[in-house]
Amino acid sequence: MSTLDLHQPLSELPLLFFDVETTGLDIRDGHRVCELAMLRREGGAETGRIETLLNPERDLDPQAAQINGLRTEDLLIAPRFADIAGHVVQLSRNAVRVAHNLPFDETFLNMELARAGHPPLTGPALDTLELARRLGIRRGSLSLGALANAFGLPTPTHRAMDDVLALNALFDQLVAKMAAYGVTTLGDALRFARGLLPGQPEPEAPPPLAEAIASGGTLRIIYTSNSSPQPTERRIRPLELVVEPSGLSIRAFCYLRHDIRNFLLAKISAYLPDSPAESDQRRG
Repeated sequence: MSTLDLHQPLSELPLLFFDVETTGLDIRDGHRVCELAMLRREGGAETGRIETLLNPERDLDPQAAQINGLRTEDLLIAPRFADIAGHVVQLSRNAVRVAHNLPFDETFLNMELARAGHPPLTGPALDTLELARRLGIRRGSLSLGALANAFGLPTPTHRAMDDVLALNALFDQLVAKMAAYGVTTLGDALRFARGLLPGQPEPEAPPPLAEAIASGGTLRIIYTSNSSPQPTERRIRPLELVVEPSGLSIRAFCYLRHDIRNFLLAKISAYLPDSPAESDQRRG
């Protein structure tokens, strides 16, 4: 059971900074984690870390190898994820997870945990890319490298631990900037990432969405996207409401795209009950 307190100051939280390098970008193509770094911090001091190459049991895409500089021969002699999965779970316990472009890294990490027979990591998590966007930082790209360069921080290299060290330093910079908005606690930061400042009321979700968020269930929506004038049916697992300049949206896992996406509520024309069996039949 988590002992994290939403009223706890950000400076006092147990934090888990993590980064993965992968054999390719698309998890649907069977790509896997080939390097993992984690750094746990409590009270400002490091209390544990993982830094290891991993045998992904598949080839490394040439494009990925060009970015991260890893070699297939080095990965073949590395441990498999299952060998370190227990350590990952232990290091993650009762900590707020922090990553840059969190959905990408966490999707791959949870996939590896599932393959090793472990449940996904749950509980509060913060995305430094999203926090930087909410802070209105406009210095070209919001990539980890660009932000690190803008703040004069350690340079990330697309190697997992180098990126974690840059992430660790970037988080402190963002915490200092959020304090100017009155964002000082875990609860404040989680709301800030959703576009809400301290004192602003929680937006209300339509009943089908509210029920799905509360239960962790799925539903189907009829959605009109910017890329297509024709409404399409999407099966989603709603996660949380977010406030964007364009309006109220739902952040959800989209089974069509196999990714976390934002859906503008104004463009949802219908909410329909979901049956996984029926959804599988429609896709078949």
